[in-house]
Amino acid sequence: MPIPFILGGLALAAGGYGVKKGLDASEKNDKAKRIIKRAKRRYNESKETLEQKQEFTNSKLEDLGRLKVEIFTHQIKDFIELINKCKKGDSIYEDKRYLTQNEVKDLVVAVDNSLEISSGLLSGATAGALTGMGAYGAVGMLASASTGTAISTLSGAAATNATLAWLGGGSLASGGLGMVGGTAVLGGLVAGPLLAVGGMFLDTKAEENLTQAREQEAEVDIAVEQMDLVVISLDGIVLRVDELQDVLISTRKRFNKMLKNLPSSNYCKSEEFKRLMITAKILKNLLDIPVLNKKGEANAKVTQKIEKTLKLGA
Repeated sequence: MPIPFILGGLALAAGGYGVKKGLDASEKNDKAKRIIKRAKRRYNESKETLEQKQEFTNSKLEDLGRLKVEIFTHQIKDFIELINKCKKGDSIYEDKRYLTQNEVKDLVVAVDNSLEISSGLLSGATAGALTGMGAYGAVGMLASASTGTAISTLSGAAATNATLAWLGGGSLASGGLGMVGGTAVLGGLVAGPLLAVGGMFLDTKAEENLTQAREQEAEVDIAVEQMDLVVISLDGIVLRVDELQDVLISTRKRFNKMLKNLPSSNYCKSEEFKRLMITAKILKNLLDIPVLNKKGEANAKVTQKIEKTLKLGA
């Protein structure tokens, strides 16, 4: 066979191989693009769902915090005024179902702080305090910032920052975890896993591009799974909020009815007042129940604590 013919055949074969190699590279790059596009869409959809759930959960906690503040500034405040009209240190405190004198003192502080929060609600300055109040109960009313100032008396960013620092066990300077710790305590309420999806450079290394795309897809799978778990956790928090909110509303109604039927004079030792004291104790204990545990997760003992508290009135 003539040499020119052989060389020509080899050239054609080489050209065919080159075309096939180019097509393979193009197909791999196209596949890599599809993988990245699909992964990016899944990640963004999960992230949007999580952010919506975070916002909803935060609003639910704020609503619960607002309800607690309202109960302190109305029902508890009215009750404290009734107590002050009775003889201090009377024997009515001896029944374990009633509020102790120390509990009454704590409630006085909580009422004062609630009034401060109420005054800041119109300006939207105490949203951070409301979230902490909804999440961790009335104990937050007695908390102080690292400066020693009551959190409830702060406003704006100072209130939010102080609340987060308090949730984190105090400021960094005082040995606590600071705002970062508080943010971690609130967990899924603040942020989900961050992942930079895309940005892949499609160069001539098609095989490498495809490998990178698959690696990013695997990372997205993990991130989506983490976000899904956070959403489930947030759903659990919302359920606990609703549960506590419902029983607080019903107990407040019962308290108001008792207050309305209280004798206008000489009520201190009346049976009506004793029942009112028990209901006030129930309200106080309900206000103390946290819907989040120290890890920032739904408190699994909310139902148990509610049932135990309600038995005081049985």
